[in-house]
Amino acid sequence: MKLPIVTASIFLGCLLSVVPTDVSAPSAQGLHQLLGEPSIEQFQVRSGVTLSVEYGPDRLACQMLIAPRRLLDEVENPGGTMPSESVSAVLQKLLQSATTGKQIDSDTNQVNGITLLTTEYENVSVRRFCSSPSCASSKENQDVRTVLLFKRDACPRKVQ
Repeated sequence: MKLPIVTASIFLGCLLSVVPTDVSAPSAQGLHQLLGEPSIEQFQVRSGVTLSVEYGPDRLACQMLIAPRRLLDEVENPGGTMPSESVSAVLQKLLQSATTGKQIDSDTNQVNGITLLTTEYENVSVRRFCSSPSCASSKENQDVRTVLLFKRDACPRKVQ
C-alpha cells in the first residue's frame, strides 16, 4: 500500500518534531502548585548581579540580599565582587523615600579587611559590604554584597 506523499510528509514531520523533554527536573510552576508560594526568591537584576528576597508571613519583603550571581553549589565559597555602579543603581530603585522613611544614621567600619557602609532609615537598614570605602561612588567592581533589613513587626529580627 502506497501512502500519498502529503500523508507521508505529515507523518514524518510529526515523528521528527517530537523532542524528548527532560522530566527529571521539576518546573517552577509545578513546584508552586505542589508546595505553595516560595518564602525566598532570586532575581537577576543586572549582568552578574542577583537580588534575593526573603518574605515575611504577610508576603512582603523582610530581607533582601544583593550579591554576585552564583550557582547553588557555590554558596559555601562566596567570592568575587560586583560592579559598584550596578549595585548603586539597584539600591536607588529599591530605596524610595516612601519605603525607607527618613535617614536616621550612617556609619563606616572596617570588618576583616572589608568596608561596611551602614545606613539606618526609619523603615529599613542597609548594610553595604565593599572592598573599598569609596564603593558607593565607584565605577569599579568593589561591592561584595548588600543586605537590606526591613523594620516591620512581621519580619523576624536577624543579626547579619
